[in-house]
Amino acid sequence: MKPVNEQLAEMQKKTLESLEPMQNMNAVAADAFERIARKNYDLMGDLVDYAVSQVKAPASTTNPQEIYEQRMAETKAFAEKVNARAAEYVALAGELGEKAKSEATAATAPKAKAKSTKA
Repeated sequence: MKPVNEQLAEMQKKTLESLEPMQNMNAVAADAFERIARKNYDLMGDLVDYAVSQVKAPASTTNPQEIYEQRMAETKAFAEKVNARAAEYVALAGELGEKAKSEATAATAPKAKAKSTKA
């Protein structure tokens, strides 16, 4: 039987080894959170800009047709921005998915090698 100190050291080593994949995925999750939050921040900025422009439109002219045309032009521009942002979200999701997949593969690769060398 191994001494208690040796058993505790072995347990600590195994615990740290088991936490390593989670630490790597935590880094991926933190990066994903930050990047998605920044995209959301950008989108909210676009939304605020659009809302302010819509509120200010009647102040620029008294002609209802001009107000309507101005609002429609701003709405089209906003829709294009939202579509561009949606494409950015899709690209980001793909990128983050690949990053998570590669981290998961890297985290399991050493275990697979260790198992195959024992056999």
